[in-house]
Amino acid sequence: MTDTARVTLACPLQIEGRMVTEVTIRRPKVRDLRALEKGREPGFTELDQGIAMAAALCDLPLATMDEMDAGDFAAISEVLGGFLPKAPA
Repeated sequence: MTDTARVTLACPLQIEGRMVTEVTIRRPKVRDLRALEKGREPGFTELDQGIAMAAALCDLPLATMDEMDAGDFAAISEVLGGFLPKAPA
């Protein structure tokens, strides 16, 4: 079990004057899940939750996530899903 994973971005992002071609995603901890739940605002959707979680675990600003290519976000989401335990059937 690794603590991080890397995703190469198909569409690199400009962040604070530098080009980002790859992001490192860390494994979530319970405190991350708790913080996400506490920060939930009225009208906060599951997509909003996923974006906020990805931003936190990739150490990216939320505004950057809004500019991310949808395919890159899907790739990051897939990695995040692999970090989380599967619900019992």
